[in-house]
Amino acid sequence: MLVDYHVHAMGHATSSHTVEEFTAYLETARLRGVSQIGIADHDRYLDQYNLGALAESAKNFPDIQVRFGVEIDYIRHADEKLKAMVYRYPFDFVIGSVHKIHDWDFDHNGYLKNYGLWEEDALYLEYFKRIAEVARSGLFSFIGHLDLIKIFKVRSKRPVLELAEEALQAIRKSGLPCEINTNGFNKPIGEFYPSRELLERCFELSIPITLSSDAHFSHEVGRDLEKARELAWSVGYRQVATFYQRKCIMEHL
Repeated sequence: MLVDYHVHAMGHATSSHTVEEFTAYLETARLRGVSQIGIADHDRYLDQYNLGALAESAKNFPDIQVRFGVEIDYIRHADEKLKAMVYRYPFDFVIGSVHKIHDWDFDHNGYLKNYGLWEEDALYLEYFKRIAEVARSGLFSFIGHLDLIKIFKVRSKRPVLELAEEALQAIRKSGLPCEINTNGFNKPIGEFYPSRELLERCFELSIPITLSSDAHFSHEVGRDLEKARELAWSVGYRQVATFYQRKCIMEHL
């Protein structure tokens, strides 16, 4: 079963929530055999959400189960602000992601020089501390792009499994799934999030997975999901997490 639970119908303000735009995303999902699609735009666009347009466009795609969510950029010590976003709409799911360390957008290519201010292992530890906090917060449905910190090919010196273990244990304890996010394959790192070794550790810890393209344009929906499913299967996964009304439902992979 192919699902795509990380789709940005607004991209980075490159499109909007209209019936026409949603239709383009759903048409690509149909072409690529996606059974469930999770529309989850970035939290900074919450004021522009249009559930009516999504519902209207979904009527023309009875073969696709459309789910509604949001990707929230985790902020430390801002529980009330985060809760206000999480409960603003009747989301089916909420992605918890880390894109910032302090005020640094580390996944933005305009701030690459900041990597030089960090020792690699210290950077990875700081990042995974935040991932652990996402898991412990109780606000989210699954963890977005588990090892996004590798996006620009900056690798830790110590084994990444050592540096990520605290976060993985927090995720295991929370019961949250992680996504296999195919978008990393199209970034400088050139591989999925998470790496195979992290995914294997997730499997050892019985951490569920879901699948996602992290699409920001309609033509990216479902991209490389077949490869992601093959990876998950080779590691040992036989189920995929899906979501409805904030409940996690396991389906056959």
